[in-house]
Amino acid sequence: MNDSVKHVLIRAKEMNKWVSLKHFPEHQMNRSLLRNLEDEGYLLIYRHVEEGTLMKLTMKGYHRFKQ
Repeated sequence: MNDSVKHVLIRAKEMNKWVSLKHFPEHQMNRSLLRNLEDEGYLLIYRHVEEGTLMKLTMKGYHRFKQ
């Protein structure tokens, strides 16, 4: 995962916010990578009708990517 995406996700977790994938058009987010991170318990993914796909780090993901 790109360092800038990690930074945004970490900051969003600290603020208890969800991040929309539409904010990362220049970063082609690999859907299978996102699903794997979700399966491993590092990431929460929510599909919203208006906002599209939203993601948020879990505490496990926060501690892994914060290092």
